[in-house]
Amino acid sequence: MEKITLIGAGIGGLTGALGLLKAGHDVTVYEQAPELGEVGAGLSISPNAALGLEYLGMLDFMEQESNIPLWQYTHHGLTDEILVAIDRAPVREQYGAAYFQIHRADFHAELATRIQAIKADAIKLDHKLQRVTKTADEYKVAFANGEVISASVLIGADGLRSKVRDDLFANDAPEFTGQMAWRALIEAKDLPDWYSEAASHVWIGPGRTCVCYPVRGKDLVNFVGFARAEEWVEEGWSVRARQGEIAAAFDGWHAHASDLIATIPEETAYRWGLFAREPLTSLVSGNAALIGDAAHPMLPWFGQGASSSIEDGVVLTRCFEASQTAAEAFEKYNRARLERVTFLQKESNLGGERLQSLDPYSLKNQPAKNEDALGIFRYNPATILI
Repeated sequence: MEKITLIGAGIGGLTGALGLLKAGHDVTVYEQAPELGEVGAGLSISPNAALGLEYLGMLDFMEQESNIPLWQYTHHGLTDEILVAIDRAPVREQYGAAYFQIHRADFHAELATRIQAIKADAIKLDHKLQRVTKTADEYKVAFANGEVISASVLIGADGLRSKVRDDLFANDAPEFTGQMAWRALIEAKDLPDWYSEAASHVWIGPGRTCVCYPVRGKDLVNFVGFARAEEWVEEGWSVRARQGEIAAAFDGWHAHASDLIATIPEETAYRWGLFAREPLTSLVSGNAALIGDAAHPMLPWFGQGASSSIEDGVVLTRCFEASQTAAEAFEKYNRARLERVTFLQKESNLGGERLQSLDPYSLKNQPAKNEDALGIFRYNPATILI
């Protein structure tokens, strides 16, 4: 049994912690937030990640609490013409697992509940990482609250601006991509019924994209919008947005998009900037490893941010189960994951060229380069060779 220190209680961190705890390891998660919670937003979990959740024994929860889209439509933003329609009904048959859409906070809370059922005090809150220092045979981990701990095995799951990455791997500052995003949740009762049908809708146009799909059954409709921007100076996922600024970004779009935006309650609207980092040459340094956005932050065009983090947690768990030491487990993890996440990171970062083209019809007229065509969904973290 290894004693493992894990930094960050996001989706990747909690997935990894749950798997490692179930495998019999002693995991402690240190989270900077004073309270455990997640943003109010929808979350897509594609079949590749759903296979990982099956490995962790979470399919019961996913089947009960998630929506399963039967269609995925991409529309012209100005005309609403359907450019691409993908039948998602055969997904289980095609890939061995469903495509789930769920409220992010519900999924995050379930991960935390299952972790605490194994180890009640596994998650330590109000521990913002200040620095990590490598000594001869361990790591000194210092937190902003003054606590300093020693760690023999360290996992960084502390997101895009990871201090573990900066201190032990590559201190390459995240760069603004020229894209900003908005998210909001809308009461489905305030919208026509078709917005809460079992489907996801994407509207595309020059420099702009927006998406909607239902969560919590038919109670809420999740909205996410993206637009090009000159700069971004604010931090975090919790910067309040005004409904008017979202409407202005999509001015002139078809009523199916613009009416949706006009219904957004300002108390649920947030904005954030999209940042990127260069792919790493290794996910492991000594007895430390990175998972999730700390390892491979990616733009959202293929919806693989959370799914790839889940993959990381499952593969890392399997590597520990198949190894005698943490060093051996990390070596297997790096070998199993580096090529996959580098591919996902690069392809995701290029996806905006297709979904924000000057000519939306190019998406319809050119060969498909989506998750299916790229084989993204055909990956199974529970069975890939390690």
